[in-house]
Amino acid sequence: MLTEAYCLLTGGRCSHYPITAKLNSFFISEPYDVERRQREQAILKAIKGHPYLIADHKIMNIALTCKICQQIQLAMFGIVDITGLNANVLTELGMLYGFNKPVVILVKQSEKTKIKIPSNIIGIEQVRYRKFAKLTDKLRKSLTTLFTLRTKMDEYLVNLKPILDSEIRQLEVAQSTRVLGGIFKGSIIDFKIIDYIGFAIINKGRKHGIKENMFFRVYRADRKVKRAYLEEDVGLIVVTHSQSKISLCQPFSFDPNNQFWQNAYSARLPRNMVKPYIPEPYCEMTDQEIEDATNKLKILQSYISLSRG
Repeated sequence: MLTEAYCLLTGGRCSHYPITAKLNSFFISEPYDVERRQREQAILKAIKGHPYLIADHKIMNIALTCKICQQIQLAMFGIVDITGLNANVLTELGMLYGFNKPVVILVKQSEKTKIKIPSNIIGIEQVRYRKFAKLTDKLRKSLTTLFTLRTKMDEYLVNLKPILDSEIRQLEVAQSTRVLGGIFKGSIIDFKIIDYIGFAIINKGRKHGIKENMFFRVYRADRKVKRAYLEEDVGLIVVTHSQSKISLCQPFSFDPNNQFWQNAYSARLPRNMVKPYIPEPYCEMTDQEIEDATNKLKILQSYISLSRG
């Protein structure tokens, strides 16, 4: 599902990235032979008016390989006729698999010629046909299986959505914190118990870019050493409600035996500070790497939206 930000030809950054697939769309790959028109008509009858892309149907002022790569990423499925083992068709089949697109492989049978299938795809089921009228019927039945496979993939992605959303938030926080120089740093100004749940109120909010469900590390800094306070990581909190100037945070994990939290529960607030919690790998990434990772996850997000809508 994830497209890469780099060109397959040059290794440089893709000028079309990110690319989002169109719902229930097909990339059709076939040899350009004398039977092409009949084959296309049979395929289009089978896909029942769903959107489709064929490389030479649309003229674009870009390199041919770049054009095909872009069209493959725009499609959700592939239909590939490997009759004759055309080199371009086999390359496009490999690209479809590389971008994790479900594919139906077509092969026209001949009574005179034995079908030769490359060894690395011979184990993949093909739709074999002799007449184009039969191709429509067989392909239509195969599409049911294809859509079922897609549904299973979508169900898996939907189950990943909470994790995906959290990862995107963390990457965005990491990016914003690096760019803004840690502007999200703040301090706890109050601490309350509501229905046996501890809430910290910090002096930052939407006005400062703090979003709901953003994780923060709480540090105790109660020893002054040469005008600097020693920091000790004492817990993790998460924003549950955001206002313009303050944010209400619910403790996510903390040690009730820790003196910091004992003081917090007794309303004697120690000197402390809160900073966005950023996983260590993100701290080591460059700004460009963070941006690329965020874009990839957002592309996956768009697939989930398509599967729901």
